[in-house]
Amino acid sequence: MKILVVEDDLEIQQLIVYFFQKEGYEVYSASDGLDGLKKVKNLKPEMIVLDIMLPSLDGKNFTKIIRDMPQQYGEPKIVMLTAKTEIDDVLDGLSLGANDYMRKPFDPRELVLRSKKLLETNTDKSKKYKFKSVVLDDSKHEVHEDGKEVELSKKEYDLLKCLMKNEGLVMTRERILDLVWQSNYYSGDRSVDIYIAKLREKLKTIAKDIRTVKGVGYRLEEKK
Repeated sequence: MKILVVEDDLEIQQLIVYFFQKEGYEVYSASDGLDGLKKVKNLKPEMIVLDIMLPSLDGKNFTKIIRDMPQQYGEPKIVMLTAKTEIDDVLDGLSLGANDYMRKPFDPRELVLRSKKLLETNTDKSKKYKFKSVVLDDSKHEVHEDGKEVELSKKEYDLLKCLMKNEGLVMTRERILDLVWQSNYYSGDRSVDIYIAKLREKLKTIAKDIRTVKGVGYRLEEKK
């Protein structure tokens, strides 16, 4: 798999490249936004590790261009790196189409692990997802908890699948609406909150693991 690292700090860029190469990925790099955009068009990487503050073209506009023109740039997973701590910056990046974000300073090992998780959703070879005692069998369109089938509506099922496929990753309400409701929603992000509450009620063993990320959205992650 091809990964493109777009980062203007050469020390950080080389560190990220090193850790991904250690895992056997085919890694490319760029030091500014416009060069990075050209490489995305030519290389069609499966993932982009993207700094927000970049020369020539910042990470937010970079992401918007890619998401607006998938026929030219493909549909790579995007992990944003930011030195900014304001929640608005994170929300902006995620709403533009980033799949995940990490704040600087960061541990490159965590970046690699989170990226692997994202890339796994691309392959999707197995039609079965498991989290603790909950198993979603997409080939049969069934959900079991502790071995017993749980009846879910189509939206509840699709929402659970979305969370399980992206386990450990923050999903904004807007992103969930795009993936689960697609263009067929009119009631705003309140719909997501309502269906999250329904899932928590029906799936008792993982209710606390469907975690609220205040001001952002939700994440499925085992509560310790």
